[in-house]
Amino acid sequence: MNAAALLGRLKPAKRERSGPGLLARLRRRKAGGDSDDAPRARKERRPLSPLAKRLLGAYAVLALGLGGLAGWLVMNAEHTTEAWRAAIPSVEVAVKGAQPPAVPAAPPATAAAVPVQPAPATPTAAPAPPPAAAPPPPPLAVAVNEPVTLTPAPVPGLVEDSRNGPLPRIAEDGRKPWQVYARPFPAADRRPRIAIVLAEMGISGVTTGNALQKLPPTITLAFVPYAERLDNWVERARSKGHEVMLSIPMEPQDYPRNDPGPNALLSMLPPERNMERLEWSLGKAVGYVGITSTTGSKFTANPDAVTPVVAAMKARGLMVLDARANPRSVAGTLAGEAGVPRAFADRVIDRDLSRGAIDDQLAELETIAKTNGAAVGIGAPYPSTIERINLWLTGLADRGIAIVPVSAVANMQKQ
Repeated sequence: MNAAALLGRLKPAKRERSGPGLLARLRRRKAGGDSDDAPRARKERRPLSPLAKRLLGAYAVLALGLGGLAGWLVMNAEHTTEAWRAAIPSVEVAVKGAQPPAVPAAPPATAAAVPVQPAPATPTAAPAPPPAAAPPPPPLAVAVNEPVTLTPAPVPGLVEDSRNGPLPRIAEDGRKPWQVYARPFPAADRRPRIAIVLAEMGISGVTTGNALQKLPPTITLAFVPYAERLDNWVERARSKGHEVMLSIPMEPQDYPRNDPGPNALLSMLPPERNMERLEWSLGKAVGYVGITSTTGSKFTANPDAVTPVVAAMKARGLMVLDARANPRSVAGTLAGEAGVPRAFADRVIDRDLSRGAIDDQLAELETIAKTNGAAVGIGAPYPSTIERINLWLTGLADRGIAIVPVSAVANMQKQ
């Protein structure tokens, strides 16, 4: 078979495979006329809705942001970690006895949690040393009107029962009533000291109440043992911060014309009788630091009469204030020789009740205190006395002098 015949046979078959049906479908597809494929074509070429476009844009922006953040963290990971740690508030506390942490060679700079002003980086990370303790303030005297709580009386171990009532005694551990019941005063205060003692308290309820109301608590009060409601008066005085003594009735020079009161100590009585009378007085109250007497001008000048009293004071842990009712009194001298804490009255501040005379006596006490380091004034709770004392106290601290309880001048004065 020649080539022409063979070509003639092949051409009809080719036309059959690519005949009108295929061409027609192609034409219809291009023209969109094929009913079967037209919906799919229209579906493939349908434009995106606005919502889809926005979502697609948001996804793209998020992907870009996450990618950028990841890249930035990779490049700045170390610095970011340091800044994050620095932003956390922290406090370094030095613990006594603990080993300090090792200091790195090149510590990173840290920033404050909420900086007000930028500060330079700290060169080292060593813990800050604890702040130095502030030095203690210099000791100051107790203020004139400062409330002070005295030790409540009676204190167990400092009292013994007797037929005359509770009597003071030295405790088994060595504590003494004159120290336990005293109004506290700083021993380190080196200023000149003045103690004011108002005796004969309790004789008049009106006078005693007026004194408790108007006197500052730094004034020492001495009560007579035969006063009505003595235990109540003493308790009231101590609750206000007053140091308390007992003013023991003793024989005056003009006895019996001048009667010092019931159970007074008399030089004509044997020591045993005087000790009974003394215990009668001591048992009327509790919480006092010692005894004095403004009436015993005759008794206190008699060494034989005074010696047993001084021995009793030593045995009971009390102090003695020699009121010097008689310039020849030996009470303070014998007390000092026996090792009993003692003080002397340098001036009776209200022997003359005029205002100027009282002011003069108080001024003399200042001179004595500046010369000898301590002075004691004694008086009575007269209204004029209380008035002048209060006025005098207003400027005493400015003049460099401390007003103190009588226990704070024990054994400070020269004979």
